[in-house]
Amino acid sequence: MSLDRMAKVVLRRQGIGVKEKVVRFRGATLVFRFNQQGYDILINGKKVHEVKTTDINEAVRIYKTTLSSAC
Repeated sequence: MSLDRMAKVVLRRQGIGVKEKVVRFRGATLVFRFNQQGYDILINGKKVHEVKTTDINEAVRIYKTTLSSAC
């Protein structure tokens, strides 16, 4: 079950963390989804990478600086 954008904004304002982030990068839509070990990176619903961190912004930075060149 996916939450819509407005629901995520409301949850964040109330201090409830949303463990998913959608990022547009180089024409692709990336979804960073939290799991127990870190973040899964999905492109078009298909898991392409996994990053071992608990910080969503660090996961995005790691993907943009190192993993995106591997695709």
